[in-house]
Amino acid sequence: MSNKDILPIYPSRANSVLMKLRVQAGQRGISLLKRKRDAIDLKLRELRRSMHAKENQVDDQMRAAIFSLAKANLLGTDFKPVIVADNKRATAVLRKTQQKIVGVPLNSFELEAEERGAFPLAGLSCGGVQVQKVRTLYLAALKDLVAYCSLDYMVRMLAAASRQTNMRVNALEHVVIPQLVRTYNYICAELEEFEREDFYRLKRSQAKQLEAKIAFTELIKTKNMTPEELEIYLKKGVYVHPVADTHFDLDDFDAEAVRDRQRQARLERHERRQRERQEAENRGETLVSTFSSFVTTHSIVNFLQRISHPQHRDSEGHSISADKTERLLRSSLRLKRNE
Repeated sequence: MSNKDILPIYPSRANSVLMKLRVQAGQRGISLLKRKRDAIDLKLRELRRSMHAKENQVDDQMRAAIFSLAKANLLGTDFKPVIVADNKRATAVLRKTQQKIVGVPLNSFELEAEERGAFPLAGLSCGGVQVQKVRTLYLAALKDLVAYCSLDYMVRMLAAASRQTNMRVNALEHVVIPQLVRTYNYICAELEEFEREDFYRLKRSQAKQLEAKIAFTELIKTKNMTPEELEIYLKKGVYVHPVADTHFDLDDFDAEAVRDRQRQARLERHERRQRERQEAENRGETLVSTFSSFVTTHSIVNFLQRISHPQHRDSEGHSISADKTERLLRSSLRLKRNE
């Protein structure tokens, strides 16, 4: 996709919403413009039909007026065109009215003329009837001619408005809206790419944290080893600081396995404490319990209860000794492995 096919805009959530709103506004605008174009075309066809009918009427009126003038001249009517042309007072007024067709301003013209005329005494000596007839026919022909010109002007204005509206519709349909849609799709694609990058960065961060955690655990495990024990430990093929090369994000979470590891950890901790307590008793010392940095609130409460009450109690309130606790943990692990 070239840069000319999309708008120069930064891909963000706000711009994505903005582009979506602009696409919706463009679609609403094109529907309104199509309705406007249809209304203009309907009115244009109506005016053209009226114009065609008025054209035939103007031809008939002009023909009748010209024949009446020729007849009046043939009958010797007192009619002097030079005198009529030398009129000093206007007897016909052209009025303009404005109307709007779906937002398009249209000017219509109408002729207003006096019935008497500028020379009411023309034809007084002879042929007065013919003069009046010529005046009436020419006045009717002039009014029809003005009406025809008004219709022609309105038709030309509506045709220009229809052509302009059609150009706007085509521009929106084939240029503007496709460009907005391509820009919106580009922004959505870029945002999805950003999300994938963030997800990959998060997974890499989790992997590094897991590697650091494993390395720290291995360091703690080998911290107090003697050189002989460390050499034996290395001969087992285990790295002192291993790297997390497992695809942890592809494995499904197994809650039962987690609980099994928790039981195993509790059992190992219990055995270690029993061993440390036995060694302290053999040396004649008192073992002082210390808190861990990672102990939970629930474990602290249980520890305080064990300090105040040396014996554990089960759910029914009976006392449970340390040996019985160890047996319960071992039986729980054995049942879990058998399953």
